[in-house]
Amino acid sequence: MCSFCDIVNQEPDLFDEQEIDRVIAGIYAGTITLRSLDVKTYLKVADKLTSGVYKGYGKTLDTVLYLSEDYQMLYALRDNVFIFSGAKQYQQVRQMSSLLTDNGKIVPFNEFKKQAKTVFDEYNKNYLNAEYNSAIAQSRTASQWQDIERTKGLFPYLQYQTAQDGRVRPEHAALNKIIKKVDDPFWSNYMPPNGWNCRCDVIQLDEGTVTNTENLVVENVPDAFRFNAGKDKIIYSKKHPYFDIAPIDKNFANNNFNLPMPNEI
Repeated sequence: MCSFCDIVNQEPDLFDEQEIDRVIAGIYAGTITLRSLDVKTYLKVADKLTSGVYKGYGKTLDTVLYLSEDYQMLYALRDNVFIFSGAKQYQQVRQMSSLLTDNGKIVPFNEFKKQAKTVFDEYNKNYLNAEYNSAIAQSRTASQWQDIERTKGLFPYLQYQTAQDGRVRPEHAALNKIIKKVDDPFWSNYMPPNGWNCRCDVIQLDEGTVTNTENLVVENVPDAFRFNAGKDKIIYSKKHPYFDIAPIDKNFANNNFNLPMPNEI
């Protein structure tokens, strides 16, 4: 997270103390492991992030015509959210499990619980708030991009626009006012949002002068955000750190860690 972020959690925490204790006790007892992730936690996070997708897109799978453009987009975005949630659970359990021993000895439960609770809160309060905001922003971009594609005959240019205040990140300020055609590869890497809680946008133009970006160097835009949600039909990129899976678990991860996808629920 960065100093420019506006993460405000006005909703009740997703997990109560009883649920947190259950997960922590499960990891300590060995019933929740990297090869046996907790389905309840996974589904709760996935549902939360899916609600962010629907909020940002302004529609749900239940309200759009089957196999329509909106349906196919929402279906893909929802599946991406579930895959992301599986990777998130993997990393959470991986980090919490690393706290089970210290110098080769099993850590007493009360000591483990205290440290594990900190990790759980980090993943399911701080991180989850930012991820939920990102689900809203990226799905809004996905919907916006469909409109851009439909109307590019009338508005063939896009202009990058920051919030133009003192809180704009320097790397985003470097992109401000850049004009490119809709079909330019530039928008595959720099279509907003370009960071956690990015407030940038694009403006459609019926005419404009294309900006020369041959010598443009944009630092600090995370690789995990260098994609276009509308073109790629994803909310979270595979370059997100959650997808940094241990080699021994790669094949397991390809099956979504044996966690159910939406069509299996």
